[in-house]
Amino acid sequence: MDYPNLLETAFDEFAAAPAAGNNAGAGHDAAAGDSAGAPQLLIWRQIRWSNRRPLIEVEPVVPGGVAEGAHHRASQAAGAPHMTGESTPNQESSPAQRGVPSGVRIQIPLTPGAYLGLRIPRDSEGELYRYCAGYTTGTSNDAAPESAGIRRVPCPEGARIQRGQQCPRCTARDEFTALHSAHLYPGTLTESMRAYAMLEHRLYIATFPDGTHKVGTSSLHSTPRRLDEQAVATATYIALAPDGLAIRRAEDAVTALAKIPQVKQVASKYRAWTNPLPGAQLRSAHQEAVARAREALAELARTEPEVPLTALDEPWIPSLAMNRPYAALRAQSPEPLAPCESGLGGSGTESGAAGFFCTGAAGQFLSAHTGDADAAFLVNTAAWRNVLVEPAQEFTRVRVQGSLF
Repeated sequence: MDYPNLLETAFDEFAAAPAAGNNAGAGHDAAAGDSAGAPQLLIWRQIRWSNRRPLIEVEPVVPGGVAEGAHHRASQAAGAPHMTGESTPNQESSPAQRGVPSGVRIQIPLTPGAYLGLRIPRDSEGELYRYCAGYTTGTSNDAAPESAGIRRVPCPEGARIQRGQQCPRCTARDEFTALHSAHLYPGTLTESMRAYAMLEHRLYIATFPDGTHKVGTSSLHSTPRRLDEQAVATATYIALAPDGLAIRRAEDAVTALAKIPQVKQVASKYRAWTNPLPGAQLRSAHQEAVARAREALAELARTEPEVPLTALDEPWIPSLAMNRPYAALRAQSPEPLAPCESGLGGSGTESGAAGFFCTGAAGQFLSAHTGDADAAFLVNTAAWRNVLVEPAQEFTRVRVQGSLF
């Protein structure tokens, strides 16, 4: 039987949305209609967290494109914005244009128990259709400084990329990247990004299910969302600063003195979730990392007393939407969710596929099953980020041993 597919709701939302971004344009109305026999395609962007709830963020494509195999298109005359796409045969049926990014992102609430199925096409060269994520800029209001924030701008070229998140042009346009080193090079910030940097920021220590750690920061507006996005096992906010420049000096001090890194790759997080340590061991490891971080901040206060920091001891608490994946960590003896294939498919031009019933989320990971709730597994949706997908009735193949009790 066919199940209602979460992804298909994006087309109804898109039809009702006003045209937005440089890429939506005249193609929006054409895409909103149900063109005869044409596949309806989306770009999977990410799982976004809002108000402690996960949202699947996708971007419909609109009619258009260039010859198969062309990854870029020459700029239009007079410097007008252009779009880059591809036109390729459907791997299973008749030729169909793949289209170009619409510039409109649709957010679909992740409903527990809902079915999500997709097919992931490749071009004739065996490459995924991967598209630039655009770039970020700051927003500010002199009358209300606390409202400063950031916004995402669609890639003006709708560029197809082979790896990473951005095309070279959007990498150069991005204003947020400079924030990571703004405490070292403050003159690199735009006025609106400096307003964002002046917001209150927090420092946290996060521990992952394999007992590794990272130190990170969150702004006034991204707390607790930033940790919701990280798929951590446990975390503690340990310091507060009046601005982001001071908090990044504290972050660097923790990395240098306590040897706690600032990055953990998504693939490493996924392996941690599918092979977790016992809960007591995790808690002990986290407490030890927090203690080391506090010692580093104490040393910073002695050597650089001008850095304005206030000590915190605030635990991050998982939200209700995370109950299913976190239940696997809370057991006396961990019962990890089984790993599964990404669904990207192997080499060659054959399409990949995935499908399952959703039960919860942690960061970019979805807890799921294919009919037996006891045979649960974990899906790494980060593998699909910025990749073209087609809603389909599919089921993930995974070997899972159900509960023995």
